Amino acid sequence: MSAGDSRAGGNRPAGDRTGGDRRGGGRPGGRSGGGRPGSGSDGQRAGGGRPGGGAPRGGGPRGGGKRPGSQTDAPRARQRPDEPVLPDDVAAGDLDPSVRRDLRTLDKANAEAVARHLVMVGRLADEDPALALRHARAARERASRIGVVRETVGVAAYHAGEWQEALGELRAARRILGGATLLPLIADCERGLGRPDRALAIARGDDARDLSGEERLEMLIVEAGARLDLGEADKAVVTLQRADLAPGQVGPEATRLYYAYAEALLAAGRDDDAVTWFMNAAAADVDDLTDAELRVVELTDPDFTPAPSEPVPAPSEPGILVDDYDAVLLDLDGTVFAGHAPLPGAIEAVAALPADRIRYVTNNASRRPAEVAVHLREIGFDATPQQVVTSAQAGARLVAEQVPAGSTVLVVGTDGLAAEVAEVGLVPTRTADDKPRAVVQGHSPHTDWASLSEAALAIAAGALWVATNVDPTLPNERGFLIGNGSMVAAVASATKATPQVAGKPARPLLRDAIADVASEKPLVVGDRLDTDIEGANAVGADSLLVLTGVSTLRDVLVAAPEQRPTHIAVGLGALGAPVSISVIAGRHPWTVTGDGTALQIVGPADDAADDVAPESALPALVAAAWERGISADQAAQLAVTSDNSAVAGLLRSLGIG
Repeated sequence: MSAGDSRAGGNRPAGDRTGGDRRGGGRPGGRSGGGRPGSGSDGQRAGGGRPGGGAPRGGGPRGGGKRPGSQTDAPRARQRPDEPVLPDDVAAGDLDPSVRRDLRTLDKANAEAVARHLVMVGRLADEDPALALRHARAARERASRIGVVRETVGVAAYHAGEWQEALGELRAARRILGGATLLPLIADCERGLGRPDRALAIARGDDARDLSGEERLEMLIVEAGARLDLGEADKAVVTLQRADLAPGQVGPEATRLYYAYAEALLAAGRDDDAVTWFMNAAAADVDDLTDAELRVVELTDPDFTPAPSEPVPAPSEPGILVDDYDAVLLDLDGTVFAGHAPLPGAIEAVAALPADRIRYVTNNASRRPAEVAVHLREIGFDATPQQVVTSAQAGARLVAEQVPAGSTVLVVGTDGLAAEVAEVGLVPTRTADDKPRAVVQGHSPHTDWASLSEAALAIAAGALWVATNVDPTLPNERGFLIGNGSMVAAVASATKATPQVAGKPARPLLRDAIADVASEKPLVVGDRLDTDIEGANAVGADSLLVLTGVSTLRDVLVAAPEQRPTHIAVGLGALGAPVSISVIAGRHPWTVTGDGTALQIVGPADDAADDVAPESALPALVAAAWERGISADQAAQLAVTSDNSAVAGLLRSLGIG
């Protein structure tokens, strides 16, 4: 999807000007390279910056030749073969001093090269976004751990319409820099990827409540755009009414707001009101950032003939799913194996992945990483302890962050969990008589009334309580067994307390796994919506749901926004298949008709049917169900049919055909 393919009102051509080429009616964070709309694009910012003008600004004048303090005489790092050329007149001194200070951890020559690439991002962002992005990437290759560098790559990718790359980089920048200022950009990237529901989840999430000023305004514009994407024009209007809509203001912020409001009104069928607010936008647009005047003419002149729009380029051929990510975080039970048996195709799928980019991430706290690795090798996987991250480890670390070193901790669980507690400098015990500072509870097949009672006594006495996970069930080859969450519920019932949770869907476990593999763009793979997928969404990662464990296809059709996966597939083989087969938010070769309790999947033309994977009908079905808002009651009775025999057979095998 190219930058500028949509405006706040939805579906206007790319050539229209709406205060920038962003999807929500004006870019969050402003014009590329120049801060907020109207501030110019003089190439002195480090790639664009945060919404609200919080990004670094350049410091020196533009133009060729040496400038005082420009550092053109400083030792320069050798240009790498894959880097774009840096003109001689580009100096590190052109970069804002606050950004240059962020580069002080680099050696002098490398810092100078990074700074010059950042300056070029700003210079080129408007006239050549693709080349600006190349310069940003070059800076990243030299300084991938610097937050402002990752932010610059994200903003440059955003301006170039590379939504997926922008999303990954902005998430990485946020993990490094903290704060909520990048959230409007992140949410708008989700819109660019065709995932307005995710954009809404971000806009309405707890973190977005910290936004204020221009950043809050930009998020409201993005939220309204997402509403329009979903066909909720009236809700888009109401969303923007939460902003300061008093007419008569001037400047880029007022322009973007008025324009977005006019588009929402137009989509809601309130044409007269829309004309009024396009006029307000035109009056506010002192920097000529939008086409508001043209929109007034378009809506009021019956003889108006719009100029022909530029042709939209054909979408590029989709790549392989796993190639879009730098790490794969695999759940175990129900995803890789069931009990003591590998799931069909799992061994082959995992063997095809780069070993150093794999992490097995399990909520099961009963075994240590070395034990998990042994089990995996026994059933055919080439696994090492270093590839395993458990909720026992995450739970122990979570406790260690909150109690003094050397504190006594009551362990409810296996000796492996006790060993992880000792590993982080705490003293495990099995009795409340030792007056433990904390209780950590994980799964064990030998947990009994006595151990649960010890936990209840300690918690009642004021001990911190951490549960490694709260999965109510544990899948194995015989079916679903009682999980740790059921045991935790017993203690909660007795104490009226609520534990902190380390495992999925809480953040600590996946956060630790992402840090362990040093991933900036991970894919979380699992079989449960309420743990694996919700956990992925909690840490801002894409996810693949496999239908080999707990969650069923019917469950996915009615999944809440926070539990919606990015991809869906029958099994792990999807990792090595084209993205188009599994991605839910995308173009599908299938048409879904019907509503309520009866849907039909209509296949492509007969001459193309043989070239389309039957499994690609699943994301099309899921997308249609989410769009229709199918209820749980409807899903329980839902019958799905297809005119394609292979798809019909697949649906029957999944219990929904």
